[in-house]
Amino acid sequence: MGARVGRRARVATAAACLTAAALALSACAPAGPTPDSLVHRSAALMAQSSFRLSGSTRAGVTTISFSVRALPNGDFDGSVDTVVPHSPTLVSEVIAIGSKVYVRSPMALAQLGITSLPGHLNPATAWVLQSTTIAARYRASLAPFTGKGLSATLARFLTGRPVLRRGSGSKRKDWLVQVGSGRSSLRLYLQRGDDQVLRLRITGKEAISLSYSRLGAVGPVAAPPANLVYVPPSGAPGA
Repeated sequence: MGARVGRRARVATAAACLTAAALALSACAPAGPTPDSLVHRSAALMAQSSFRLSGSTRAGVTTISFSVRALPNGDFDGSVDTVVPHSPTLVSEVIAIGSKVYVRSPMALAQLGITSLPGHLNPATAWVLQSTTIAARYRASLAPFTGKGLSATLARFLTGRPVLRRGSGSKRKDWLVQVGSGRSSLRLYLQRGDDQVLRLRITGKEAISLSYSRLGAVGPVAAPPANLVYVPPSGAPGA
């Protein structure tokens, strides 16, 4: 009888030791990532890196799609397509350096009735230096999704309790941070391991779909050749 009691006591003691060890190990094991920590790291990384950004957004019946190379200092270059139902697609090339924004868009000039430019510049190849007001609009359109602006955008939309899960299908190696569902949601895909933002989709009133690539692999943005730049007089159409 005493032997059985002794064995039970030893078994109970061993079980208690194993339980205590398991608890100690779990306490020492690194905790999994949280949505907030992942988003914070990703936003900090993207604010310091160059990348290619492509996507589309809608403003009423107008659809705007773009593909640009963006630098941490806010400079960018690329193309913007504006589609309005029953109208030709308006294609524009844009270069933004410092406070200056240059646009090359023969169709836009044609719509304004401009068929020639001073200095024997060809409207098909000329870059038009934009006014301060229009230049600011171009920069404002990208600012929420590049540099430090991306962090502010994510903080604005990632309210409540974001859900963190692995991507589905072929995207199982991605993290998905999601808020909301159905007609109003934010879905942020992050690359596991290096925290790069891969895709950002916002549905609802401010719908937009973005893809990020070539992190840190984008070279400097160059101004257009001076002999191809047209500087309109103040108040001129197309400025």
